Amino acid sequence: MAHPDLPVEQAYVDHAYACLDRMRAVVERAAGATDSEVAALALEAWAARRLRTFEDAERGLCFGRLDLETTPRPLYVGRRWVQDDEADELLVVNWQAPAARPFYVATPTDPHNVTLRRRFRTEGRRVLDLSDELLDGSGSVVGGDVLLDELERSREPRMRDIVATIQADQYRLITRAPDPLLIVQGGPGTGKTAVGLHRASFLLYSYREQLRRVLVVGPNPTFMEYVSHVLPTLGEESVEQRAVGELVDGVDATATDPREVERLKGDVRLAEVIARAAAQRSAPRPEELVARLEGAYVRVREGEVGELLERARSELGLTAQARERFRMDVLRRFYEDYGARLGGLAWRDFAEVERSLGARGFLPRWLGRVWPAIDPDGLVRSLLTGRARLAEAADGVLEPAEQRLLLRPRAGFAWGEHDVALLDEARALLADAPRVFGHVIVDEAQDLTPMQLRMVARRARPGSLTVLGDIAQATGPVVHDGWDGVLAHLDGGEAAEIAELRHAYRVPAEIMELALPLLDVVAPSVARPVAFRSGAAPPRIERVEEHELVTRALREALSLSGEDGLLAVILPDELAPDLAGHSAYDDGIPLLSPRRAKGLEFDHVVVVEPSLIARGDTGLRELYVALTRPTRTLVVVHARPLPQQLGTAHGCYSAASA
Repeated sequence: MAHPDLPVEQAYVDHAYACLDRMRAVVERAAGATDSEVAALALEAWAARRLRTFEDAERGLCFGRLDLETTPRPLYVGRRWVQDDEADELLVVNWQAPAARPFYVATPTDPHNVTLRRRFRTEGRRVLDLSDELLDGSGSVVGGDVLLDELERSREPRMRDIVATIQADQYRLITRAPDPLLIVQGGPGTGKTAVGLHRASFLLYSYREQLRRVLVVGPNPTFMEYVSHVLPTLGEESVEQRAVGELVDGVDATATDPREVERLKGDVRLAEVIARAAAQRSAPRPEELVARLEGAYVRVREGEVGELLERARSELGLTAQARERFRMDVLRRFYEDYGARLGGLAWRDFAEVERSLGARGFLPRWLGRVWPAIDPDGLVRSLLTGRARLAEAADGVLEPAEQRLLLRPRAGFAWGEHDVALLDEARALLADAPRVFGHVIVDEAQDLTPMQLRMVARRARPGSLTVLGDIAQATGPVVHDGWDGVLAHLDGGEAAEIAELRHAYRVPAEIMELALPLLDVVAPSVARPVAFRSGAAPPRIERVEEHELVTRALREALSLSGEDGLLAVILPDELAPDLAGHSAYDDGIPLLSPRRAKGLEFDHVVVVEPSLIARGDTGLRELYVALTRPTRTLVVVHARPLPQQLGTAHGCYSAASA
């Protein structure tokens, strides 16, 4: 039976859309409001940006209403503000505004002056249903549960925003001030990624002048593509989103290193090796600068050159900025000597003297001898391919066996993902520091190596970071057992606040029950996530013969591909070649390793051979990741005995398995 207020609310939403259309028309007309070509182009760019903020309104402009004790008119909450200019009336307040806070945090015990909270379920411009919650202490709810409806919807290839269903525990983290550093620890499906993305939008709404721009860092390009549309649909354009392996411009990381090499490249000792190599290659060699102008020899003596070298390096290091500072200091000292020696005959201005010294490359050659310019990328390449270069820089820092592990042939050289942090280290030393963002949000941070964390930290104001992750899902080359290991490499880490998300909204209780025994083994100090919903089918566990393993897994995947929603097959790396080229892949069923599946979610998941996934130093953590990806269906296909760490596996066994 339809809610009795549905027609009234539909009329209000229709009116809000009509006003929004008028607001959009004003912006469209603004682009042609000037005759100046430059101004017109600027207005056109501004209008294009503003118009994009209107686009997501078609997905549901208004999603809630608050009735308040303190005001006679209800307050409507939505994705963006809407103004009725004719009536001089605010129709919808955007979700980031302080006025919207009670919509997310009001409870019967702390109602924030709210008497009724109404949630809208919409489809485009149409209101489908209403759900009312009385906050008068009665706890009465009329209508369906909007959150459960949303959680039970089929997944999509890209992550959706959650502005209509943000929960109080999530909202408090989204709206925290940008400082101090915030760590959000959350188990599978607790919404930590959504918290991070919506936090980016909220921070820019509330602190835009202070922060200017925000950087969001994720673990890999697949993950970044999955989350890439959330912020644009929230109307936010001042956010840069990059995978950690894409943080350094101009580097195409295509090579894959063995696990032990990745671990070594992530070791913070590599920062010392690179710093020593940079110092060795760019060692200062003071030399007198002397040239003849107007018949007199003008000079900067070797001792003075040495003093200027030391001053520039002590203040700015070995960077390009330091080298330019030194060059200009020498030129100024040379110009002073020019004026002192020639007096009234010194007719040239500073720029003319500089041009004269630069003629035929005289000054650049002198500068190259005194302060050799080192290409940072070439420096790192020489360390990875040159035995002597590496031995010189790594002596006493890396063991000989570790040095051999780093070396690779010059022929066919290509950068790998964990070389990116080494290149960033070298560029920060020898070129220019990377752009600093007002705030940095880094997801799946438990997998970042110390060198990658240093790379992230360079891009943030000290302490202005949000770190998202789950220690129990740490499967990176350097496994952090706690957040202290991460914080040690981030500026402001000593003042960090650690908050925890406990409610697992994605993973139903029946599936979570199968995975939780692993948590007690891999991260006993991490609190168990609490499944928010139940009612899903228990995991189905299929025991097959070894020769049937791949065939059965594909059969299960093809069967589930007929169901609504997204499907994935998660399997150990050693089985991937057997599946490559199968029609299941061509039909669009992702075949993923547990590491590549991290952070993603699917309606249906087939996990293949848990005992193989569970091998290795992070195997049980990877299995925990694999088992907690689905929202509706989990099928486990195995030929070998299940890992004993699963305890007594909870699920439905097929008759053939028994």
